Amino acid sequence: MNPERLLEQEKISYARVSPPCPVFGACGGCSLQDLAYEDQLALKRQRLSRAFAPLDGMPAWELIGLEEPWRYRNKAEFTFGSADGTLTLGYHAARSFWRIVDFEDCLLMPEAAMRATRLVLRLATEAGLSAYHPRTHEGFFRYLLVRASRASGRLLLCLMTAPGPREPIERMAEAIRAQEPAVASCYWGVTARLADIAVPETLTRLWGEELFEERVGPFTVQLHPLSFLQPSLVQAERMYDRLSEAVAGFSDGTGWDLYCGIGLAGFYLARRVRKVYGVDSEPHHLKLAEANAARNGVGNIEFKFGKVETLLMDRRFWLQEAKPDVVVVDPPRAGLHPQALSSLLAARPRRIVYFSCNAQSLVRDLAVLLKSFPRYRLASAQAYDMFPQTNHVETVLVLER
Repeated sequence: MNPERLLEQEKISYARVSPPCPVFGACGGCSLQDLAYEDQLALKRQRLSRAFAPLDGMPAWELIGLEEPWRYRNKAEFTFGSADGTLTLGYHAARSFWRIVDFEDCLLMPEAAMRATRLVLRLATEAGLSAYHPRTHEGFFRYLLVRASRASGRLLLCLMTAPGPREPIERMAEAIRAQEPAVASCYWGVTARLADIAVPETLTRLWGEELFEERVGPFTVQLHPLSFLQPSLVQAERMYDRLSEAVAGFSDGTGWDLYCGIGLAGFYLARRVRKVYGVDSEPHHLKLAEANAARNGVGNIEFKFGKVETLLMDRRFWLQEAKPDVVVVDPPRAGLHPQALSSLLAARPRRIVYFSCNAQSLVRDLAVLLKSFPRYRLASAQAYDMFPQTNHVETVLVLER
């Protein structure tokens, strides 16, 4: 069944409320604003139970909600569009890859971030250049990435365009500096890719701070404009606290942090084990991870560059140098690469902590792990409502032997 139709069918069991967003239903960003928050959580528990039903020995799900399910996001990517010749800036319409829903406010983002977003739209309109169209591949303005720091309240903006003139971008950047004091830095990204992906091929800092600072639990970390960080820091801290609990008792052991990003999971792990190895395939992630480790005094972590599935094929690494007692994995939505799964099974760590935002790929990977090595058991299953008002959820599962 079509995912949208399935969701609407699931929502029939719950009373509807009036959604506070005037473009709810048209905008593809949210899907659950017409349910009370308690019912959103109930629906997500129901979906989790159904998704993981094929797994034997599945513990009961604990789903942890947000006390404030509005304006919780620290990052958003908006897309430029056009409506009757007028430039727009918003999210993709539901079930559409080319139509953009314009709005004055997104209730998931901080007010300062939305104020800056509307300023960018006004300045882009005044520049007189058109939005890029994903069908014709013509036009200039493509995306706006906004990051908002919980620690400082400051903003980072990254305006992404097709290849074109620099002068209007510089004028916009100077106007932003003059008119919006909350913005700490302004970047310009350029991409000629046909794919509708907000990842620039070149990135230029126009003014302001090079890196973006945030506080997560006991750690202060710096981020690149494109670095990954969970959208709700409240839930991220709870997930990392759960990780810390799950790996207790291995003070003389070795840990892996696979798909380590800027290093946060590894820093929490490093407080529990003797040595940590973090692995990532993005050079700018590892550069920041090393700097963040030094900044926070985490001296027992070492970072390895490469694809997880490739590095783990070198069994000399984990048999002689870094055989793991505990492994933390936080893979992309597609889940673990088959070779990574195979190597993980060969290493047979005593405990695996699996972070996931995709139930389908997680169920698939867990089925392989449990079938291939029956001594593993599912010790605990926590879910975190990382994305209130949407049908997405983040999970942390612990396997042990």
